Amino acid sequence: MTTATSAPTIARFRRIPAETILLVAVIVLVVTGVLIVFDTSFPLSLASKKVGNDPYYFGKVQTAGLIAGLLGMALAIRIGYSALLHFSKLFMVAGMVLLTLVWFPHVGVAKLHGRRWIHLGLVFQPSEIAKLTLILFLAAMLAEGTYGVKRVTSRVSPALIVTAIYLMLILMEPDLGTAIVLFLAFLTMYCVAGAKAKQIGAILLLVPILVLLKGGLKPGQMSRLTVFMQQGESAAGDGYQSYHSKLAIGSGEYTGVGWGSGREKYYLPQANSDYIFATVGEEFGLIGTSIMVLAFAVVTWSGVIIALQAPDKFGRLLATGLTALISWQALINIAVVTISIPATGVPLPFISNGLTSLILTLVSVGVLVSIAQQSRGTRIGTVAQQV
Repeated sequence: MTTATSAPTIARFRRIPAETILLVAVIVLVVTGVLIVFDTSFPLSLASKKVGNDPYYFGKVQTAGLIAGLLGMALAIRIGYSALLHFSKLFMVAGMVLLTLVWFPHVGVAKLHGRRWIHLGLVFQPSEIAKLTLILFLAAMLAEGTYGVKRVTSRVSPALIVTAIYLMLILMEPDLGTAIVLFLAFLTMYCVAGAKAKQIGAILLLVPILVLLKGGLKPGQMSRLTVFMQQGESAAGDGYQSYHSKLAIGSGEYTGVGWGSGREKYYLPQANSDYIFATVGEEFGLIGTSIMVLAFAVVTWSGVIIALQAPDKFGRLLATGLTALISWQALINIAVVTISIPATGVPLPFISNGLTSLILTLVSVGVLVSIAQQSRGTRIGTVAQQV
């Protein structure tokens, strides 16, 4: 009897479009993100004269970013991913130009020991835009077949050259975390495009070569490796954030101390951005963090399904790259906060404070939805023709 009643339920679940499941998971994450950003930001904003001592400042900014991101997502769905193919090279050049602007006087903004922002009316991170422009260019280039991965060993692929330039510019900021995420997404796309083991091995040498070309790791990056080896045991210096992140995760136990009741957010300098997952662990415990990880797993699963069902090679590679960007970044952020890998400085997608990241990640979701919708329309059209 149980089998008979559950079979129709499973069948109905399987009929739910992948993009619907994706959107539900994303909505859960972004709404949670607004609440957690407000929670982790109000001590900082309440004491900051720059934001008028407004405890709701960052929460309101994140809400504005969510609204703008949803509008961008709707626009991406409306335009459709196929239209992006014709502008892939133009977008690639634009992304490269934006990355170089961080070094221009009165345009580049230096803070937090780096030059990762530019001021063009609004202050934003060009590397967030560069992620999308590079993924779009790679998808278009690999889909053409002219410079496919099978020819990487015989000639240097333009896709590989452009990727190396992007990574070098990002590493110079310096932003090792974003470079790693982008490289992993690039490698994922190459694997899906059909790269062989020897080619993947050769490409894996790209990052250490670029790091050496720019003069090796910075002192701060080396200290992160030392902190990781100590597993956050030092509460001073570069181990400060890792130490308090460890305390936050551990004190949450199974159910957490309750929303707004966490204490470590008062000590974590990046409590509302790179280390926001620590507050989730403290205030919602293992149950809350498990639900969040499950939501990210659903986003990844939906993206993989969309890529597999894409109507053309360009759509498949584009969906692969966008899904890889979100998934790798989430995995790395959570691994850093739980002291599973050295600190890299990447935000948690959909959750961390940051307008540029939130808006462009939601735009990426819109592109994924457009691929899924066109794929389903293609399949329906094929069935209609057969009938």
